[in-house]
Amino acid sequence: MISINCLVRQASGNHFRVLHHDQYNKVYFVIDLENSRFPYSVEVENLENKLSSGEYSIIDEPNSSLNSLDHLTEAQILKRDNAWKVIQRIIEFSEEEYLLFYSRHRKKVINKSAVHFGISKNTVRNYLIKYWKNGMTLDAMTPNYFNCGGKGREKKNTSSKRGKPRMDGSTGINVDDSIKKKFKMGLNRHYYTDKQNSLRTAYELTIKDFFTIKEQDPNGSEVYVIENPKLIPTYDQFRYWFRRANDQKKEISTRLGSRVYYQKHRSITGDSTNDAGFGPGSLWQTDSTPLDVHCVSTTNRNLLVGKPLLHLVIDVYSRVIVGFSLTFESLNAYSGAMNALLNSMTSKEEFCRRYQIDVGTDWNVACVPQRIFTDRGELESSQIENAIEYLGISIQNSPSYRPETKAIIEQSFLQVMQRISPHVDGAVVSGNKLKERGERDYRLYANLTIYELTQILIKCIIFYNHHHVIKDYELDESMVESGIEKIPMQIWNHGLQIAKGSLRTLPSDFVKMHLLETDEALVTSRGLKFKNMLYINQFSLKNRWFEKARLKTWKVKIWFDPTELSKVYFYDVDNKQFIEFDLLDHLTKYKNKNIVEIETMSQEDNKRIRESSERELNEKMRLFQEIEEIVEIGKSKTEKEKDPNLSNAERLRDVRKNRREEKELQRDLNYNRLEVDDINEVSEGLTLFRNVRNEVEGD
Repeated sequence: MISINCLVRQASGNHFRVLHHDQYNKVYFVIDLENSRFPYSVEVENLENKLSSGEYSIIDEPNSSLNSLDHLTEAQILKRDNAWKVIQRIIEFSEEEYLLFYSRHRKKVINKSAVHFGISKNTVRNYLIKYWKNGMTLDAMTPNYFNCGGKGREKKNTSSKRGKPRMDGSTGINVDDSIKKKFKMGLNRHYYTDKQNSLRTAYELTIKDFFTIKEQDPNGSEVYVIENPKLIPTYDQFRYWFRRANDQKKEISTRLGSRVYYQKHRSITGDSTNDAGFGPGSLWQTDSTPLDVHCVSTTNRNLLVGKPLLHLVIDVYSRVIVGFSLTFESLNAYSGAMNALLNSMTSKEEFCRRYQIDVGTDWNVACVPQRIFTDRGELESSQIENAIEYLGISIQNSPSYRPETKAIIEQSFLQVMQRISPHVDGAVVSGNKLKERGERDYRLYANLTIYELTQILIKCIIFYNHHHVIKDYELDESMVESGIEKIPMQIWNHGLQIAKGSLRTLPSDFVKMHLLETDEALVTSRGLKFKNMLYINQFSLKNRWFEKARLKTWKVKIWFDPTELSKVYFYDVDNKQFIEFDLLDHLTKYKNKNIVEIETMSQEDNKRIRESSERELNEKMRLFQEIEEIVEIGKSKTEKEKDPNLSNAERLRDVRKNRREEKELQRDLNYNRLEVDDINEVSEGLTLFRNVRNEVEGD
């Protein structure tokens, strides 16, 4: 039972290590592990009896005593190797290693080794004891730095001051239970609050609350004064006890709010696939996030329009992305989620054709789910009530600030972004990291419109559905037997083949009727007016809507997709069908544009009109000045030539005759193309002629 180097536990709880068996003297040499002393002898019979009775027991070597070279620093390795050299020399100096257990021989060897290495006898003694205690191997000489300082253990209160002595010679105080209680109260009052005070501010306010007294200043006002500056705890002590007792959840929740804690600092656990056992189409997850790619305007690529909002809808059972939308709608707007759901429940061929992509059967997923699991936001409103009631869908909202319950959809966002960002300029690479000085601004490199980015997304989704390997997906027995790979579309098709999921479909018009947004449009003589755009179709022409609107306009209810206003829909009650209204031909610049792009175009038009109006006003000021200058010249000449002797009646007489003569004069001037000086001479001659004529007629 007893072997050399084994560990023995005594009834008292102390331990010793067996170092040598002296068969001649029938003793074992052992060393006490709890005390720093040389080995001592124990009779073989006595030790065996205690082991047999159970008073002593042999235990396994604890793993904490083993050291790995990977965890040692260079300084530890150097100290270990130097100590090992001393041990090896001690063994060489000793004729037999077992003689070291006898004090007379051991003393000589220790003295000789100390002189040889130029170190103290105590150092040699400590090396030798450490060698025996730790198992008599090279690793036994590794410095036990982890034992230094009693890390993690609270020190006992004594009369002497703990810690490093101060440079100024002052003593300071120990932190006892009463001071720790004051620390706790101070932290609750001044640190664990939404005011977000710094730890130093909380310390200073704690000193004010518990270590000051009120005194009167020379003006008679009460002021706070530290009672005894030498008997207050330091900031380092306050920080030390704060770190020992701090609860991270409490700190973040009280200072920044529970929302920040659950979003960014809680543990991420959970499984969002528990309810997906019914197969494809039984449970969908949907969510939205700003896509980290900056776009340029569709109408003017010099304009930056920021990051669009991506809505994804994914089937939980198969992980197939069944639909999406990319818009500039606000984060919790219903329109973005509506468009994603509409895309998920209807055929993708027409949608992809708008983006010049022929999907064929690569994305032939169109069904109505039983349930939709979503965040509390865009689907938690009165607008979704019709979809719940008429489409037979139940909406389940996830708990607030618990994204791990929608782990599948969150991972899908990551997969999509990883495929886009390496190839797209304007992608946000560093997330919300503060921009360093001189760092490139990725927004200035944006060069894609939302149309082009949607094309990329369609390609990425088709790749994901048909080729992405879901490494953490657990295949069931039927999937393993059928050789199904962990690829979304293979899992989807397998679920349908074994009748585990039966897809539910509804007419596309019916789905549109309950998912599209509704509003009122005005029937005018120029067309159906909505958002300052005009629409027309054969139905309205046949029923003479616009002729009737010349007498009186009226409003009708329409359905529309805010992401694409090339068409709006009107429900014909008589024929019970949706009727498309198309944008007028002269407004084709708004075709395939969403509300945000149309508003941007309108803003650009208004901006150009405003700039042109400003230039017009400036030029008009110049025109006014030039007109006034000509008027002043004419006025001055008229004043010089005006005959004060003519009455008003005389001036008004013979206007027709004067106009006829002026006409002849102008013809003559235009015919001969006379210069200004010639015109003046002719004008003077004409004036002389008129004066002579008047004198003759007067006689």
